[in-house]
Amino acid sequence: MATVVLTRPAGKNEALAQALIHYGIKPLVLPALALTSTIDQLPPKLTPQHFQLLIFVSAQAVRFYLKALANTGQTFSPHQAIATVGAASAVPFYEAGLATQLDLIHPPADHPYQDSEALWALLQPRLDHFEQVLLVRGQQGREWLSQQLEQAQKKLTRCSIYQRSPLVWSADSAIQLQHDLVKPQAVTFLLTSSESTQAIYDNLVRLQLDSAWKHARFVAIHPRIAEKIQQLCGFTPEQMQEQVQLCAPSQTAMQEALLRAALPK
Repeated sequence: MATVVLTRPAGKNEALAQALIHYGIKPLVLPALALTSTIDQLPPKLTPQHFQLLIFVSAQAVRFYLKALANTGQTFSPHQAIATVGAASAVPFYEAGLATQLDLIHPPADHPYQDSEALWALLQPRLDHFEQVLLVRGQQGREWLSQQLEQAQKKLTRCSIYQRSPLVWSADSAIQLQHDLVKPQAVTFLLTSSESTQAIYDNLVRLQLDSAWKHARFVAIHPRIAEKIQQLCGFTPEQMQEQVQLCAPSQTAMQEALLRAALPK
């Protein structure tokens, strides 16, 4: 039986796990990172009314900000401009019924890249309307979008609303992985960030499974993540083509890519 290792933070793996079971694949849920909120209640300087545009780098950033905003007893202004890095990052706004009340900006779900560059292309024609910008993110992250905003002379405020911490996998996890990793390409790993990919690799080095890991298959949701796995494993271009698949970060796209990788024809 093929095994798929689901590595997203706790609470984000269940739907994919159930779908994989339906296709006869064994899901192994091993979150690579823990996400914890750093702000329970927004200070006045970070509330929406001070900004013409609020940008969120992930769905988790949205969820933590919405919770902290609710704790202050405040809400967004009608038609406030909100931007998210990718369609998946905007999902919490749709789930909360806020999408029709806001000016929600994000790349369409079928855009090949769900990233800062795709969002920036949408923002550039509208930059004259935004002076004060709030960027809501984790404590660590890529600075590219911040740099573009600062170069455009925007008054940028950063809100670090959560932190990511590597999780240490237990010896029991090693036992579960060890049996399958010895079989070439019997295990597929879902990789959803460069930081989590590094955390996975660090766990496998500690558990002395890193050599076997190089024989697994991988599904990555962005080319930068694929570059990270190539760096860690030393893959040749031919190995990258054979062992690494790219997909969009939507639930459907990840499921389809995992099925292709785990059940190759």
